[in-house]
Amino acid sequence: MDFYDIPPQRGAESEARESGTDAQGRPFLGVLFDCCKQYARVYRNPAGTHYLGNCPRCARAVRFRIGEGGQNARFWKSS
Repeated sequence: MDFYDIPPQRGAESEARESGTDAQGRPFLGVLFDCCKQYARVYRNPAGTHYLGNCPRCARAVRFRIGEGGQNARFWKSS
């Protein structure tokens, strides 16, 4: 049997994850909630001023402000 070095297929879902948008084009941040060791996506509000979300287990709220001098990171840890 022969094996070939074939690069993995890049579908729309994997490209969306890398760009920080979901399949519908909604921007999100990935957040690891340290309180319950749970991961969730936090979506941008309609006004485009913040990313808002909650821990999927205990509902702890997080808010990330969008503005000048911010970070380009797409994944965060909330402690």
